[in-house]
Amino acid sequence: MLNFLAALFGPRVKLPRDRVTRISRRARKKAQEHIDTMQKIVDELSGLPGIADVTKTKRLPRGFYDRVDDMLTAYDRYVEAVRAELGVSDAAVPGTPAGKGACYAAPYGVSGPEALAIYREIRTWKDFAQVAQRLGELGEQQFKDIQAGHTGKDPEKIRMTSKAAGLGRKTFAERGEACPFLDQGKGRCRIWDRRPMTCRMHHITGDAELADPRHERHAEVQVVNIRVPVRPQVALSQIDKRMALGLSPFLYASVLQLLQLGEGQLLQELGEAPQRMQQDGRVVQKANRNVKHSKKNLKKKKKKKKRK
Repeated sequence: MLNFLAALFGPRVKLPRDRVTRISRRARKKAQEHIDTMQKIVDELSGLPGIADVTKTKRLPRGFYDRVDDMLTAYDRYVEAVRAELGVSDAAVPGTPAGKGACYAAPYGVSGPEALAIYREIRTWKDFAQVAQRLGELGEQQFKDIQAGHTGKDPEKIRMTSKAAGLGRKTFAERGEACPFLDQGKGRCRIWDRRPMTCRMHHITGDAELADPRHERHAEVQVVNIRVPVRPQVALSQIDKRMALGLSPFLYASVLQLLQLGEGQLLQELGEAPQRMQQDGRVVQKANRNVKHSKKNLKKKKKKKKRK
């Protein structure tokens, strides 16, 4: 009970992405069209046939990934409209050279549809095995940092709103581990088109160097967080419940959970031609039976030799 009261009323540890930016009524009104579009798309996602059977079929409903992309596009348009109204159109964002410092703090609060779209994107990379290994290492360290401050009996049961979770996330961020999806040489996000909303919402309005959690003045960084509007956010969380994938809200862990669910293969839509994946991310090619060294041609050569 004391731990619960402390978590409820005590000071909370907040990272820059946790800060709440109040969106004015005028800005919401300007962006209402995009809010309505988001809501419509999320409702369509929720209504797709078979959305609740993914864990059994290991297949997504037809049109699922297109709808997720549409949702992200609508959210981007909402963000652009609000940015213009708030006067922060030139703010640095994660995944760009100017805002890459924010890519050293792990995204938190990633929904199931977002994680599925990201997994589909990266599973075909040639360096997927290396990326997956890095995701595993960082995900394990992240949970260790969170569990280190947990005082409950069960180390597996930690409220994500607890002080332990906040301190753990802060400790992990201060390690300065780059996101595995960041091209550190170019300072750009490799999953830019399908990066999670928690990255899309974050805007660095002050000194971008302070966005790096390793910076001694990181707590002073000035940011604006343009979060998903309440109604679409609630509807999106309901989709997570309907799909019952049990995914972690941490991006690194959720992608690996999907890798396990798909047994290393792509999680495709119903009606898509199956594609077998190699460990390095490449699609397994069918054997070419017309080459000289194929079994078919080797057998023909043996038959000719026997006849002679």
